[in-house]
Amino acid sequence: MLVKVKFQTARKFVKLQDGFTAADFIKEVQIKFGLPSDAVLRIYDDTETEVEEDVLEELLKEKPDLMLTIRDQNEDAGPSSSCTDTLSLSSHSSSDLDRTPERPAKISKPADESAKEEHFYDSEGGTGYIAWRLKTVQRNHRARTSSHTSHSTRTATGSGLSGPSLNRCTSPAQQLDEDSLREAIAFLTHSSDEAQIFLKMKDTFHYRHALVHDPNKTDDILKTFPRFLNTKGLVSQDFSLLFNAEMASKLLERWDTAFKKRIIEEAMGLTSTPAVRSLLLSARNETDSEDCSKWDSDMATLLLLIHLLPPPPGGKRAAKISAVDAASRLVVYHKSCNSIDEHLRQREGRQPYILAVGGSPGQIDHFYLALDKKLIPCQAGGSLSAFDALFKSHFVFNVMYDIALINFYTFIQTTVYRIDVGKTKESPRVKELRTKLLN
Repeated sequence: MLVKVKFQTARKFVKLQDGFTAADFIKEVQIKFGLPSDAVLRIYDDTETEVEEDVLEELLKEKPDLMLTIRDQNEDAGPSSSCTDTLSLSSHSSSDLDRTPERPAKISKPADESAKEEHFYDSEGGTGYIAWRLKTVQRNHRARTSSHTSHSTRTATGSGLSGPSLNRCTSPAQQLDEDSLREAIAFLTHSSDEAQIFLKMKDTFHYRHALVHDPNKTDDILKTFPRFLNTKGLVSQDFSLLFNAEMASKLLERWDTAFKKRIIEEAMGLTSTPAVRSLLLSARNETDSEDCSKWDSDMATLLLLIHLLPPPPGGKRAAKISAVDAASRLVVYHKSCNSIDEHLRQREGRQPYILAVGGSPGQIDHFYLALDKKLIPCQAGGSLSAFDALFKSHFVFNVMYDIALINFYTFIQTTVYRIDVGKTKESPRVKELRTKLLN
């Protein structure tokens, strides 16, 4: 079953298997929209009525064309239940306050026993439920108005307004006309001439960037442009077109001179766990020890950076993710003799990661980016080059960072590549580590 779902301004189809439960639906929504697993989501129908879990399946069977709206409870918190049954205000105007409720208002008891009945409005102090509700309505209205503002005019200050989710191409003048675009896409589908592939991919870049930012089409990007799956270097080219060649080269040019040694030195101050000790040995090329991690020096240093910038604390309902678990969301070793297709079938989530295929973690034959259960080959250059492509793929394909790696990726974005500096929300850990490494 395909269900139409709306979250904020994005609209997508969510695929559900027969016999699905409400929990299955929520999980698929989290994956489709890239939401954290601990997000508390509420479901509403087209009349703004909240849909309870026990009626969801029946409702969708009766109304298969219904579009469900998803809201994050933490971002759209409302008043207590006793107040909700009492009064509802328009999100557009305070004039609705003049309307008389059709039924007597129920006054909720405050927790403080010394207080009397709760006032809906205190004219002297300008306080009470109505004043509180009006402020909430106005705040939510401003947020909705801001979310509909053009990408080219708003300031990037949060999720969707900076980093991978920001649409950075706003000039239609550089777009091919419809006939030329159709011809270029058809050529790319059948051509094996690598030089021409790079040229046509450059010509169709603006269309492709608009495509990945269209919530109804972003999942089709690898079907429309299948050359990503067999031509190395296309991810890097798109990233360079999105920014510039200088920014695209920052990691590879500055890693050895500005970051690697200092990350290793800082990691030596971490709590000495078996994982940290083995990574330090590999990072320092002390591969003679049996305790080393077997990853090459660059990858071991990147994994140490995850330990320096561990996953943020989970919510009340979410299990805490360790740095070791987070590392498996960055890179996965796959032994050459095992089935890659089987691995991809078992892997969940849309966030891309590196699949390192070889005889051992220290002897990798091929690096791939795994995205949507498909493989994008990486250029030669070892694990650092593969990670360079992995980071860039978030911007090229408009994919949110994995929540477990948010601090890690934010550091790479703002400190190494210097993207959206001052516009991206950073944790205190990210700011502190940048100060230590660069001063």
